[in-house]
Amino acid sequence: MANLSMLTVGDSTIDSVFEIDGDQASILCNTRSQEKELCFKYGEKIPVKKIRRGFGGSALNTAVGFSRLELTSAISTIVGEDSEGKSIIDFLEQEGLESGFVKQSETTNISVVLVYNQERTILSYHRPREYGKLELPPSDNIYFASAGKGAENIIPKLLGRISTGSKLFFNPGSWELLKFDDFAPLVKYCQALILNKEEADLCLGEESTTKQLKAIRRLGAQIAVITNGARGAYINDGQNTYHMGIASGQPIDPTGAGDSFSVGLVGGLVLGKSLEESCRWGMVNSASVLEKIGANRGLLSRDQLEEKSRKATSLNFKTLKEN
Repeated sequence: MANLSMLTVGDSTIDSVFEIDGDQASILCNTRSQEKELCFKYGEKIPVKKIRRGFGGSALNTAVGFSRLELTSAISTIVGEDSEGKSIIDFLEQEGLESGFVKQSETTNISVVLVYNQERTILSYHRPREYGKLELPPSDNIYFASAGKGAENIIPKLLGRISTGSKLFFNPGSWELLKFDDFAPLVKYCQALILNKEEADLCLGEESTTKQLKAIRRLGAQIAVITNGARGAYINDGQNTYHMGIASGQPIDPTGAGDSFSVGLVGGLVLGKSLEESCRWGMVNSASVLEKIGANRGLLSRDQLEEKSRKATSLNFKTLKEN
């Protein structure tokens, strides 16, 4: 088999998405932590407006996105030896992905996504996985996404692929951020390290976004990216720091917004687009996903991204002044 254009590595899940009516829950502020909390009546049955079953996990979402950009793509992941695992494999094949590197073991990861007031809260169940058993075939590019406890066991295989010429893009999940010191050696090989602001605060300390971007660059990543919700994305390429706002749209469900941005950004770079155009692709792709319930239903094709990006004239790529 010829080299793949893109291999994604990480977890896959079954997502059950519950859309909750505005009058069935409330958002309160915890006076001790100052954090917002989603609240229901204790011991009550809570009516649900809509329910949708789908597929998720950053590795799966991005694999689907890269495939829709016409990149020859595969995913290296672990699903269960159950009907849910089979449904994930069937879905991947329907999306044109190579599924021969999907391992099956025990039960499939499950996420319950509660969508309320245009925000999502996720209840996740993740089986322990033997990530060291994952197979990483030759690929021009590797997108290393969220994986659970023990994901550090795949680092030697990633380094092995990098040594043979694969380019690495890294979007760490909760476990990788918790154990960031273990994964930091990968960063010096990264074409891009992509974090959101909360993730950057967790692994780099609560500094300004500009300082955090520079810290990522010092770790060795060629391009540092920090997204910050409605405030857009901030990028440092070693020469300048840039900002791009979000694309307009009618957001319904933010699940998968970060993954879809990464697909546009990374896909654009892999296809030879400029950093500015790649960031625009990311914003347009993310806006499309936000308008659908589920993590990957709104992912755009290459032609759709090209067309919508040409029309997104309000998305300016601004060079920020250094402090």
